[in-house]
Amino acid sequence: MKTIKKMNMNVIKMKLFVLTSLIFLGGCCAPPEAREAGSFQNEGNSGNIDNTTFTIAGFDRNYVFFESNSKVKDRNFYWTTLVENNAIVKAILENDEDLSAILESAKQRLSDIANQDNTTADQYAKALKFTDSEFIAISTAVKNSVKDNATPFISFTNDNIGPSGAFIRFSEVTHVDRYNQLIVEEMLLGINQIIDTYAAGMDPLYPIIDSVSFDVNSEEYKQLLKNLVSDLNSNSSQYTLFYEPFLNFSLGVLELNDRDEAGRYFPMQNSVNKEAYDYLQGINWNDFDYSVIVVLGDSPNSPGDLPNISLGGMARADHGVILFNQGKAPLIAFCGGHLYPVHTMYSEAIEMKKYVMDKYGIPENRILVDPHSRHTTTNIRNIGREFFRYGIPVDKKAIISTSNTQSAYVASNGFLTRSQREMNHVPMQLYERLSDFDIEFTPNIEVLHLDSSDPLDP
Repeated sequence: MKTIKKMNMNVIKMKLFVLTSLIFLGGCCAPPEAREAGSFQNEGNSGNIDNTTFTIAGFDRNYVFFESNSKVKDRNFYWTTLVENNAIVKAILENDEDLSAILESAKQRLSDIANQDNTTADQYAKALKFTDSEFIAISTAVKNSVKDNATPFISFTNDNIGPSGAFIRFSEVTHVDRYNQLIVEEMLLGINQIIDTYAAGMDPLYPIIDSVSFDVNSEEYKQLLKNLVSDLNSNSSQYTLFYEPFLNFSLGVLELNDRDEAGRYFPMQNSVNKEAYDYLQGINWNDFDYSVIVVLGDSPNSPGDLPNISLGGMARADHGVILFNQGKAPLIAFCGGHLYPVHTMYSEAIEMKKYVMDKYGIPENRILVDPHSRHTTTNIRNIGREFFRYGIPVDKKAIISTSNTQSAYVASNGFLTRSQREMNHVPMQLYERLSDFDIEFTPNIEVLHLDSSDPLDP
């Protein structure tokens, strides 16, 4: 997949802020006076019994995700789906005075902006995203609410959050209040980023493929936003949780822009990967040198490319089939989402799958796809998730196969730096280079973490 280099500094600053906030067990972003008042005494040696200490339950590949009426929401903000499916936790958050005050303030802002004339996209965005002071207040209130209700939140966290793997980068946190606080802080930033990009029109990290679909200053888009906000306001009496006005606006602007990529194909083991998922349950992995041959994606955006598949994608698929036919591994996997041209109906991975089935007669049950990833980094991250979730042995080496230039890039320090910068983790461990095109690897478990800072492929 070709790399786009243009970056928006505001987004980079946001990611750095997230990274700073998430450095293990650093203080919350609450102001010094809040910390001095004792909001965080449970993490120190106050002499009081600390009932927030816990050991998070480990990842369970058989965990079944809850679903709401929005797969995009479930993928980007799974904590909210869990809250809404847990009556005890939901009631605790609904009855928290500080969080209720924030909700009422948000409802008032929603009403005010819905009844305002000649509103710009930027004004809608500013009115319906979290302010800096709200970020601090929500972070503090959530932490305190969880601390005051530690027992049900420990059950909530260990029954679903830990086994899901969706927040696994926080797994070394030993206090349930801090754990949920980190999740909420990440969620708030993710919601704001969606609103900045798809309501206000700010450039995302990769503007060529991820930008807003409209001229945000056009009358057409302002009318679409006005209709969305009017609908949200008419339903505001139904909002009982502090995040709902903001979250619903962010999901609404994604829908306006036809940016539902994050929710497509799920659950994949029942759709695009069903045949391979069923087959791999019976594989004797000891019969093969490698577990999977992973072919990285390439978009059709060069002269000579077909609308659905690029010449580079075909060449990579051809080479991957050679390795597969040599019996190197029982499965071949293709990576790549819906990228070029913007809003294309074609997924790189699915088109490469069709290509090798048609040209080489490779059975569908031997082919896995990752139809979401938009970059080299997330190619490797997303296919690694399938290893963990599908039961492919993660301690058995697999092969990354791609063009010689991309293979060299994957093996470079620059790729490791980019992975850490953009995803806050390195998705794989590399081993021997087998050729100019092929490298051995195993996935790292951090790939399971759902990243709401990348809303089209979290």
